[in-house]
Amino acid sequence: MAYESLRALRQKRALNIVWTAAGAYGFRPEFLAFYQDGEPDLYLNSIVGLVHRHYDAEKLAAYLRGTLDKSLLGELYTELFWLGLESAAYARELPARPVLEDLRRQHAERFLREDVDLSFQQLMMRQELAHSLKCARCREVLGEKVNLLNPWDRKLYKALAFSGNMSTEEIIAAMEGIICKFFRWHWQTYPRNVMHFAMPPALKALLLKVLPIHSRYRDEGNGSWVLNGNIAEGNSKSFWPAQGNPLPDDGELTRRYGPALFTAERRASLEGVLCRGVHGQVRLWFTAEKGEVQPENQEYFAQHQVQFRTELNEFSRRLQNALQVHRQPMELPARSGRLAAGRIWRGAVMGENRVFSVLEPAHYSDFSVLLLLDASASRQGRQAVIANQAYLIAEALRRAGIPLMAVAFFSQGGCTVLQRLKDFGESSAEGLLAYKTQGWNRDGLALRAVPELWGKAAEPRKKIIFILTDASPSDDHDIPRQGIKPASLYGGEAAVTDAAQGVKELKRQGFQVMALVNSVMDAKLVTDAASRIYGEDYICLQDLSSLAQKVGDLVEKEII
Repeated sequence: MAYESLRALRQKRALNIVWTAAGAYGFRPEFLAFYQDGEPDLYLNSIVGLVHRHYDAEKLAAYLRGTLDKSLLGELYTELFWLGLESAAYARELPARPVLEDLRRQHAERFLREDVDLSFQQLMMRQELAHSLKCARCREVLGEKVNLLNPWDRKLYKALAFSGNMSTEEIIAAMEGIICKFFRWHWQTYPRNVMHFAMPPALKALLLKVLPIHSRYRDEGNGSWVLNGNIAEGNSKSFWPAQGNPLPDDGELTRRYGPALFTAERRASLEGVLCRGVHGQVRLWFTAEKGEVQPENQEYFAQHQVQFRTELNEFSRRLQNALQVHRQPMELPARSGRLAAGRIWRGAVMGENRVFSVLEPAHYSDFSVLLLLDASASRQGRQAVIANQAYLIAEALRRAGIPLMAVAFFSQGGCTVLQRLKDFGESSAEGLLAYKTQGWNRDGLALRAVPELWGKAAEPRKKIIFILTDASPSDDHDIPRQGIKPASLYGGEAAVTDAAQGVKELKRQGFQVMALVNSVMDAKLVTDAASRIYGEDYICLQDLSSLAQKVGDLVEKEII
């Protein structure tokens, strides 16, 4: 009862904000806006009221309900339309209400802060167009770069900046123009003019259930549409921008990410082997360009030095103990050697001739470790934690004398980049503090490319790969059309299956693969994906605490 009363009170507050801004009372607004904690959003509810004040409410309602809502992509179009309305209403009201500027800034700060805290921001940035544009709008309000990498996204974002002097009819016409320009249906080789597929509600509901095009969105019941997890199960090309941009050439990749590790001939050979099938329309780039140490990684290290040292000392101690056990010579029964007093009776009673013992020479550790760090933009909110986790592991292994390489991977512009942050021969692990999140993560391709980094000379007996990941592979470049199977996004079910296949291929080649999963997504979703990709060889590792115990258990199992 208390919860329902609080909810009703908040709804009344939101309505009052809308009505006050509109200068009218009693009407039911199209939606009410609330923050994650349930509190009314003062700015957005004010915008809803201002739209009612300055524009023809009946025409807007007719357009929203009679045109956009009946379209198969109605939810997406509606969100984009309100983004344009926000721009127009703000610009129109600002001269009369200067305080609106402060409200807008406060809204933008809280919107971005809450998204990062809940770790939904990067998920939606990676897979929901409307949300990425909202984030861009908030960053622009705060005087930051909009951070839209795709030129198509930037053009759409610019088109949605409706001016304050536009009339209701002009706003509707502008939205129709946006739909016509940016969301064209391609029936053959040329676009048609028809954008909206109006249909009865029952038929629309049926189509939304059976057509894969709608699998991107899920109604959360609070006025927002959130990305579904199975986006890769269908062909989304009917409304997503075509990927017609050519892949970057070697010169462009060198300029962006640094010189290549391998010769052009070797790269061409690797791409011929690895960039096919699911990865048939992408490229690979290996580089040793670390980049600059990231200030936030250093700041996190400085703030958590005591905990870092404690975990490092404990992890190092466990490694040293495990290696000492591993290196102890074993006493084996033999027909000659040193007489074993405990076995004499077996010779007298049972006729056993192995009453002597010999010491088997110690086999010193003959293995190396590669840390593979998912550096996609979905990790941005956890960048400093991940960098310091990897740094701690690298330092502990260095103290124990275990060879280590660290590599970050991400995908941008159709190219999966493997960036070496520390080589086997380097004594310092500080390069790991240059770890920076960007782009996407095509896990299956990165995993298949890892063996090339070990080289062929002096290969160890055992090779261990630790991948620091959120178990959520996703890329903006499609899985190519295969036979009658249409092209689809690299994400969801298809990407998880591909990553799992990449792990299996590594294990067939003799690699031990273990995942350290760091994510603030729903635990069940994360563990389901991690178990499908890595089997039982993964642990959840959210911060520096318990790192020595959890990772130590994994390493000890491999050593002993």
